[in-house]
Amino acid sequence: MSATFAIEGARRVADGIERREQRRYGGSREEARQRVARRLGWAPGTLYNLARERLKRLDRDMRDQLAAYAIRDLENEIAELTSELARARGLGAAEDQALARKVEAVLAEAQGLHATMKAGGAA
Repeated sequence: MSATFAIEGARRVADGIERREQRRYGGSREEARQRVARRLGWAPGTLYNLARERLKRLDRDMRDQLAAYAIRDLENEIAELTSELARARGLGAAEDQALARKVEAVLAEAQGLHATMKAGGAA
């Protein structure tokens, strides 16, 4: 794997993590990035530089940490969406079809990203 390919894949994975973090907990992208960096044990500048394609190095430990975090994050999101979908379906006739379709689409996307991550590919 070339260094450029690894960094681009990591950038895309980090972007997805930050977007999900921001969607869940609000705030600016910078605030989401700071929360993610704190959980990873990284300086927020590392994620900033990765996002801007300015990161000088991305060693194996960093890639492994980022991948493990992304996989856990996606697995948790899949579990939450699956529960939400089951609750919506449990409402029977009162089910909001548009909402159920949106949840199913997001769930399918999250499951696809999860499968790609487990297979070792870039999203």
